[in-house]
Amino acid sequence: MLQTLADPILPVFLALVTGYALRKGGVMEAAHAAAINKFAFYLAVPALIVSVVGKAPIGDFEWAAVGVYFVVQMMLYLGTFALLKIVLRLPTAEALLLGMAASFVNHVFFVLPIAERVVGPDAGVPMAGLVMLDAGVIFPATVLATALLTAKGETRSGMAGLILKNPFVYASPIGIALGLLGEAAPSGIMTFAEFAGASAAPVLLFTLGVTLAGSSLARIGPEVWIVTTVKLLVHPALVGGLLSLVTVSQLTTDITLLVAAGPCGAMPFVIATQYGVRTEAIAKAVLISTVLSILSLAVLTA
Repeated sequence: MLQTLADPILPVFLALVTGYALRKGGVMEAAHAAAINKFAFYLAVPALIVSVVGKAPIGDFEWAAVGVYFVVQMMLYLGTFALLKIVLRLPTAEALLLGMAASFVNHVFFVLPIAERVVGPDAGVPMAGLVMLDAGVIFPATVLATALLTAKGETRSGMAGLILKNPFVYASPIGIALGLLGEAAPSGIMTFAEFAGASAAPVLLFTLGVTLAGSSLARIGPEVWIVTTVKLLVHPALVGGLLSLVTVSQLTTDITLLVAAGPCGAMPFVIATQYGVRTEAIAKAVLISTVLSILSLAVLTA
């Protein structure tokens, strides 16, 4: 695990640290992070979704494991949202995105490299179904829900315009179409999607670091600890329990559980920044869960 910590975990984490240091050093400002986030929202992340969905080996998925993961994910997403909204009385949009953070994993850029070191290149196949689920369903649906929640005073035509201008409306269908076309699909489209999508992870982590540098890490609210606890403890516990009730291969079981134990993904932060939702709690949940997940993943991969 020490080798995995040295590469790839800490090098990936350095993107966040660099953004943090540049903000503290006066080089970057909050406005810069917001501008960079627009690039991620309108190009990098949609391109990543197109490439992930388009390349997903659907015929190789063990759908029982994908179904278990999806059921648990939605339970935690909606349950955490309700808890934060009703008990802590957070604004609806912020509670929604924190609910997403409690169930949405940083799988491609954090868990996958670890899994490949543990079980080899075959780790990517069972993980692809979970990634496609998040990229093609959870993320676009949350983007649209947040857009609707924050579009105050918009007419029906205005709402329709907001939806049509949203790149996530089109990313998944384009990816599905490319996947169905297979060899007949124009190769240049996938090349572009892979090229632009590769920038998503460093951009997201960098802007996350810039944002964190503008808030006190000493002030951590209860919502952050709730999200972190759900993500790192409840999520893998429920997935592991339900997986024992279905018939799937040991490889798929191991990888699915490893994904469930991963840290909060940075995607809710992208949505929050784009739609003017408070980002402080989301950013801290991503940071803390990432640091603590090193321990949980070490146990699972021991």
